[in-house]
Amino acid sequence: MSEVVIRLERPASLTPELRAWINGRLGSGRALLTRSRLTGSGPRALLLRVSLESESDDGVYEEVTDLMTDLRLLGLRPALVPEQVA
Repeated sequence: MSEVVIRLERPASLTPELRAWINGRLGSGRALLTRSRLTGSGPRALLLRVSLESESDDGVYEEVTDLMTDLRLLGLRPALVPEQVA
């Protein structure tokens, strides 16, 4: 199982409904929404850590692409975080 980290631009308010949608969209235990610093002294960012279940590279790509599209439609402006930074 692999993991990706996605930085989200926070909406005006991060509502319980949005948190519920993220957990519902990805399934229980697959997503963790945290606030973290991407660099030593930089501003805190909202990070979505997602465990991916696909075994093939094509399956992982499709799963991440679908999730990024949904997050864009919600206005969260997602961006993948490079592994070494996360």
